Amino acid sequence: MRKFLLLFIALNLFAPPAGAGNLSPGAFTDAVAAAVTTALPTAKVMVIGNLQLLINYGEGGGSATLSLSNAYDLYVRDPEHLKSVISSYVSAIPPPVPSVKANRIDRSRIVPVVKSRQWFDHVQRLYKADGKELRYSEGPFSGELIVIYAEDNSTAMRFLSTADEVGDRSQLNDLAIANMIRLLPKIEMRAGADNTWLISAGGDYESSLLLLDDLWSGGQIKVDGEIVVAVPAKDALLITGSHNSAGITRLRKFAADVAGGPYGLTKALFVYRGGRFTMFKNE
Repeated sequence: MRKFLLLFIALNLFAPPAGAGNLSPGAFTDAVAAAVTTALPTAKVMVIGNLQLLINYGEGGGSATLSLSNAYDLYVRDPEHLKSVISSYVSAIPPPVPSVKANRIDRSRIVPVVKSRQWFDHVQRLYKADGKELRYSEGPFSGELIVIYAEDNSTAMRFLSTADEVGDRSQLNDLAIANMIRLLPKIEMRAGADNTWLISAGGDYESSLLLLDDLWSGGQIKVDGEIVVAVPAKDALLITGSHNSAGITRLRKFAADVAGGPYGLTKALFVYRGGRFTMFKNE
């Protein structure tokens, strides 16, 4: 009862004034962090990026890295219900898990998430300080991007660590990709200017489409030269051909404009070559 009383107080203290504009991703993250801190007074809550929190429960209770992307999307669709969105999210936060005991999760909801190497290095240091590590894979990338694994449920995407029970670890990547394919909405390609193509998949998994080798090697994507992609954010994926100089210029501008946003990944472009995505430079 005390937890929900504190949460009620926090939601009223940190709610925006009537008539205020929609909260930015950063402001929404701060509002959720404040509510979580109030609801879980013994935990240490850290903002590690827009729409990303790290909760350290202390006293052997372990920690959890949480994505607020789903919660923010719910808020944006219905801004008048900010309090209920935050309340529902905080109520769904997993309880402390003793570090000596693996946390069992829903394996049918494990998915791959593409992150920037900079983000990964920062968060991995925090995890290691707590005695565990993020579950990750180098994926089909080199350099700027990396794959981590998460449990995607209706309220949040929780990044998985070595404290989570995931079953056969050698099968984790195949399981995550199979789950993603099952959860994906229809993949759509829309033609853009300068012979570029925008690929959409519902807003949550665009960057993770880079992991679907059949999509890139199957011959259904027709471009002038090799496939070049810009993936400046988790929900942004634009492609063109390596011989299309106007398309390459457009991709570079697109990446530069989007990479600094709330779901930002990288300004770099990548070329699909030999079953992998490597950094693209004008050749």
